[in-house]
Amino acid sequence: MSTLISWTNETWNPVTGCSRVSEGCRHCYAEALSLRYGWSKQPWTASNAEANIILHPERLDRPRKFKPGTRVFTNSMSDMWHELVPDEFIADIFRVMNETPAITYQILTKRPERAAHWPGPWTPNIWMGASIEEDRWTSRADAIRACGAKVKFISAEPLLGSLPSLDLRGIDWLIVGGESGRGFRSMDMRWARELRDVSASTGTAFFFKQDSAFRTETRPWLVEEDGSCWEWHQYPGHLVAPTLVPVQHQKIVAKRNQPLLPMFQS
Repeated sequence: MSTLISWTNETWNPVTGCSRVSEGCRHCYAEALSLRYGWSKQPWTASNAEANIILHPERLDRPRKFKPGTRVFTNSMSDMWHELVPDEFIADIFRVMNETPAITYQILTKRPERAAHWPGPWTPNIWMGASIEEDRWTSRADAIRACGAKVKFISAEPLLGSLPSLDLRGIDWLIVGGESGRGFRSMDMRWARELRDVSASTGTAFFFKQDSAFRTETRPWLVEEDGSCWEWHQYPGHLVAPTLVPVQHQKIVAKRNQPLLPMFQS
C-alpha cells in the first residue's frame, strides 16, 4: 500500500501539482508534502500553476501491476481536471482505466464542471467525486450528477461547516472528515451527523473518515450526542451497519503514533 487513507488501497499520480480554488485548499496536504520534499518549488497559487503542474507519462502503466479488486485514489497529489492538464493526457489516463476493469479508480476534483462534459468512456470501475467543504460549493454535486460515471460520490473533507444545501439524490457515496495538519480548523460533529442522516434518507453510502486534528485519521468515528462513538465504513452497494467503538479501543487509538500526512507521490 502507498497510502494510509482508510477508504482506498493505493494512490496513482500521473499528474502532480495543482492550484488553490477554495477554502478547502488552504491547508492542502498535497501542497504541504510537495513543498516539503521539493516536488514543487513554489506555493500552489494560480500564478505558479504552470510550474507546479507536471505530467508523468512514465507513470501511466503503474495500475497494471495492482491486484484485482484494488481501490486506487487517482491523482491524489493533483486535480486531474485542472485546466492546465491537456485533454490528450486525460484521454491517456482514461485509456488505462478502461483497460484495467478489475481495478476501481476513485477520482476527486474541485473542478467537476470539466468532468461533467467529459465523454469517457466511463467504464463502471471509474468512480467520480467532488470535494465540498462549505455550503457555498454544494453546486459541485450537480456537476458530478451530470457526469457519465456509474458511481458518483462527494468528499466533505475538510468539513468546514454545515451543508444544508447539499443534495445527495443520485450520489452513491459520501465521505466525511475533519481537517488535519498544522493549523487545522475544527469540525463540529453535528455537521457530520446531519450528513449521516441525509445519507440515510437517500440511500447514500456513508463513510466517516476522521475528526479534525493535527494528525490524519485521528478519532475515525462519528460521535453521537450521547457520547457514543461509531465506525461508519460504508461503500457504494455495501450499506453495512455501523460498529460501536469500545471505550478501550478509543484509548488505544488515541495513543497510536500516526503519521501527520497520508499521501505519498506515486
